[in-house]
Amino acid sequence: MSSNRIIEILEDYLAWAQLDERVGGYKNLPQSERKKLRLQYDNDARYYYEQLGLDEEEALKGDTIISFFTPYKRLLQVETGWDVSKTVKSLRALINETLATWDNDYTEKILAVNKRVEGFGEVCYTKGNFMLLPDKNMNIERYPVSEDRIDVTLYECFEGGALAKYFEKGDEGLREWVKREHLELLFNRRVIKRENIKWFQGDDQHHKRISEMNSTELYEYLDRATIFIQYRTRALEQAGL
Repeated sequence: MSSNRIIEILEDYLAWAQLDERVGGYKNLPQSERKKLRLQYDNDARYYYEQLGLDEEEALKGDTIISFFTPYKRLLQVETGWDVSKTVKSLRALINETLATWDNDYTEKILAVNKRVEGFGEVCYTKGNFMLLPDKNMNIERYPVSEDRIDVTLYECFEGGALAKYFEKGDEGLREWVKREHLELLFNRRVIKRENIKWFQGDDQHHKRISEMNSTELYEYLDRATIFIQYRTRALEQAGL
């Protein structure tokens, strides 16, 4: 039995890939067109624009705190030997394999992964996993620096880190942003210091890129991510957000 939620997420990626093909490459479009498409199709920007009613420029600062695709892609690699990319051909092949009615090793292994990550899939694109960045350009730099790991992202936001430049007031500005976005849950005792970061996997001295993790590390990472999103959702609701 396939996980409907995981299929829905894959179909959403497929729709983006098809759109990319239709427009001749999203990255090649004028900036005004890219902004319009993000507000229409990107889950995070669309949430802030349509559901919270923010203006376009503010909504475009929206970002997904913990991405689905990177850890899922890695899990498929280490657990099944399947390599997926965000292209129409690749995503269609994966969806077809997942929905296959004939017996084969690939489908069985993929379904096992899907079942294991279904809990994360259920919360991944909800308000508890969306945040407003201090600057929309930080979105572009987050992935190369951290592969969208929020613990690594925060580590690099402190003074001296690769993302510190986005906080004009240094660590004081970072602390203000963390509180505004209800990210203090990611710090021990909610004391916003670099040494207090709660690591989803590893620690400040030994943290791996998602693309380097084994399956045990990946499941640990996603389990902690799911718990964080659930807690943050409640915190947002208690704040009336």
